[in-house]
Amino acid sequence: MEVLSIKNLSKKFGKKLQYAVHNANLSLEKGELMALVGESGSGKTTLLRLIAGFEEADTGEISINGDKVVDDHLNIKPEKRKIGMVFQDYALFPHFTVSENIAFGLSKKQFPNKKERISEVLEMVGLKSFANRYPQNLSGGQQQRVALARALAPQPGVILLDEPFSNLDAVLKDQVREEVRNIIKKAGATALFVTHDMRDALSSADRIAILKDGKIQQVGTPRELYEKPRNLYVANFFGKINAMNATAADGSYKLKSGTIHAVNPPKNGELLIAIRPENIDISLKPSTDSFEAKVVLAQYFGDHQQVHADIGAEAHIVIHAHEKILFHKGDTIYLTFNAEKIHVLDTCWYPGLVS
Repeated sequence: MEVLSIKNLSKKFGKKLQYAVHNANLSLEKGELMALVGESGSGKTTLLRLIAGFEEADTGEISINGDKVVDDHLNIKPEKRKIGMVFQDYALFPHFTVSENIAFGLSKKQFPNKKERISEVLEMVGLKSFANRYPQNLSGGQQQRVALARALAPQPGVILLDEPFSNLDAVLKDQVREEVRNIIKKAGATALFVTHDMRDALSSADRIAILKDGKIQQVGTPRELYEKPRNLYVANFFGKINAMNATAADGSYKLKSGTIHAVNPPKNGELLIAIRPENIDISLKPSTDSFEAKVVLAQYFGDHQQVHADIGAEAHIVIHAHEKILFHKGDTIYLTFNAEKIHVLDTCWYPGLVS
């Protein structure tokens, strides 16, 4: 069942030429946890605020549980949208206890027995024994759970979380990410959260939407985005990737320095191809399909080496190599590309690269 539907949503601020959000289309299914990921200024927070009703869209539609809340003639107020919001700084009332913070959004009409609902939610987030404490007497992770409990308490259609892990230190982050995901799943809630940290998205989200310059670049599961990125921007978000200009012809990708036998190339002509470092084999001896390369830099990371090498003067390649064979600057090595793992990206030709 589709809980959140966004169609052709756009927003500009003032007289700026560039859109903060441009023609966004997105949907969330019941019980799904999705991450909005992008660099600073990509439009992810603006999109979240448009859904919440804190900003007014220029064009487009938003529906929650089948009820339209935004279109060209409609803009339902935030408090009428049945949305739960977890703010970046948690926005807990310091003079309210944990129970009082959670009770704040509960109407007597919807929950005639507030105490029962508060107790239920406190149990869900593991804070039943903290009901009478004040926010300043809680850890960062506990404050996070109170904010989430307050958002979940009214049983909203969608939970929105703005950079939910940014105020936590690295050690606490891993623990809280798992707790937040488990709580949301246990509650059967549908949630959308904003983050600039790909680790947050990969470890927590069922699906990820990547934004750049206000446009959604790609939506998919973590595995889909890692293994089948649509463009170089998406590919680079998930770590190192080698992008190369190539010409597809006769079932092969032709580079100036050699040929890679292709697996079902989509078309002939100039293409931008990419491959992850772990999908390149490195050897000290040449083979039929290998490329001769010179090591430029070798970095030891314990469980693997990251080897930087040049194929002639034409392409710089990064490879993940076994940690037991040490490579050094100037070494001659031979690289074999796993043709099945080569991606053809949307950009036909990238002027900043040499092939």
